[in-house]
Amino acid sequence: MDLQAYVTQEDTLLGTLTVRETIHYSAHLRLPDNMPKKEKETVVEGTILEMGLQDCADTPVGNWHVRGLSGGEKRRVSIALEILTRPRILFLDEPTSGLDRYINNTLQG
Repeated sequence: MDLQAYVTQEDTLLGTLTVRETIHYSAHLRLPDNMPKKEKETVVEGTILEMGLQDCADTPVGNWHVRGLSGGEKRRVSIALEILTRPRILFLDEPTSGLDRYINNTLQG
């Protein structure tokens, strides 16, 4: 577990990967090497559910060339990447900027 994590205002995601692939890739890079693969997969799927991304989990993130997620969904993916390590403190730069109603209500609720 990390002490802190930071989510930047700009979402820097690979547009050709799906949501699940993006989170999976990050989990395998950031979670401990000694964590079993099955446990990492459980963390990935749990994070997808926790961030309400299950309906778009197999959708490409998207970019200027590939149609993909909405701005709010991209923001949720960026947050998901940082909560994978379960930080005690999560800093968000402009936390409600670009968020959709789902996550905005969740953060403020």
